[in-house]
Amino acid sequence: MNQRLLFSAFLILGLLLAVHDSVPAQDTGNSPEWSVATSLTYPIARIYQIHISYNTGGNHEYFFGPAYQNFTSGSITSNAMTLIVGYRYFLWKNLHVEAEMWPAYNPMYSDVTELRYRGVELWGEVKIGYKFTLYRNLFIQPAPGIGFGILRTNKPPGFHEDIKSPIFAPQLLIGLKL
Repeated sequence: MNQRLLFSAFLILGLLLAVHDSVPAQDTGNSPEWSVATSLTYPIARIYQIHISYNTGGNHEYFFGPAYQNFTSGSITSNAMTLIVGYRYFLWKNLHVEAEMWPAYNPMYSDVTELRYRGVELWGEVKIGYKFTLYRNLFIQPAPGIGFGILRTNKPPGFHEDIKSPIFAPQLLIGLKL
């Protein structure tokens, strides 16, 4: 799929969700709250992250946080310091859609040339999920989605063969409401 088309769809979805006026029947009834979460699934791929979220008291939740990516794909090793920024819209109760961006500084290492290719990148993910309360303030949040590369500067040799996009993103967060 064309990266510009994916980026345009992602941007339009984000804008529509941000300006959408909630129908009162869809309101989650949540009071404003902060939460912090981390992924149970991404560390399998050597991606470590923290989500700090703020729910405004209704259908809108914003999140941000740091992430570090240290995975190998084909001949390329990623060492990205990343910031996650995202928006979550609750459709009904705890069912939600979300969009997130991962801007990063990523000095990728190539086994082919044995050099580092310093560059910046932008990764995007769109997801659908549900937040389950396990006990008091403890929650688990499955949110599978699709991830795709939007931009990468200074690509190492074999980049397009080794770094797959779009890909399935099997996200499973565990967190605490603060």
